[in-house]
Amino acid sequence: MATDKRVPRTASEVTAVASSRLIDSRRLLYFMHVAQGRSFTAAEAALDIAQSALSRQIRQLETDLGTKLLERRGHGVEPTATGRVLLQYAVEVLDLMGTAVDEVQQSKLGPRDRVSLAVSRPFSTTYVPDVLMRFGKEYPHIHVSVFEASSGQVYEMLTSGAVDLAVVLVQANSPKISTTKLFDEALLVTGRSDNPDLQQEVVKRADLAGLELILPAAPFGTRGILERYFEDGDLEIDPGLRFDSVSLMKEMIRREGYSAILPESACVAELASGEFVARPLKPSLQRTLRLAHLRDKRQSEALTALRETLLSVVMEQSA
Repeated sequence: MATDKRVPRTASEVTAVASSRLIDSRRLLYFMHVAQGRSFTAAEAALDIAQSALSRQIRQLETDLGTKLLERRGHGVEPTATGRVLLQYAVEVLDLMGTAVDEVQQSKLGPRDRVSLAVSRPFSTTYVPDVLMRFGKEYPHIHVSVFEASSGQVYEMLTSGAVDLAVVLVQANSPKISTTKLFDEALLVTGRSDNPDLQQEVVKRADLAGLELILPAAPFGTRGILERYFEDGDLEIDPGLRFDSVSLMKEMIRREGYSAILPESACVAELASGEFVARPLKPSLQRTLRLAHLRDKRQSEALTALRETLLSVVMEQSA
């Protein structure tokens, strides 16, 4: 594995470099759009600027850097070797500039810190109210935003940087994501109590092919877990309905007699009343919930505090 052996510059060296080798941020933005889209036309539409002005600014950027950045290819363009190097840094620099602007704007609102969390519905209703109540008492100066989404969408929100923390189902292979296991929970075949296919105490994996199942739509969540389970049993299941709303799944179970594969926590009231039944699978199936954050995201007081509070609440309730 290659390692970065660059020696950090001193403050005076940084000042000297900056004064002699600044890159115009507007030209860098124009170049990034053209290079990413491989097209002046697409960049013109995205930036709302004439192609002639766009070309002129990129030519000036090439003059500033003393190298050719783009090559015309048929109906589009391709970054040169040096252009690809610049594109990598352009994305990082412009993203960092955007973050700086966001944090400056946030600082205008006062000393309050902010943190965001994404969770799926069963976890949201079971644990999040207690987390927020405890967190609000201990950290009244911190603003919290909670987003409820499907398990697959939650993972996408985390990896895109849209939220600081997320409860995910994926064991991340990326070194950019740090996860802490919360708990395991069984996935059960759930349906109306009068569903004739759910009168036995256990549902065999092979029998799933004969059920009218509703399955999740979004990847990176419960859908991936179920698809691996089906593949292990040589099952090909292509349901007529796929969606990620637990509420809608329950309503379709209630009205039309469908079945779904859900954790018990998703149907607590319906199971307690006897309206629904939930049958374990054979072989058994479970999913693991993990609390995750991006390693390179600033580890603020707010992020650390919410993470510790959530872990504490889950540990207490699980015990």
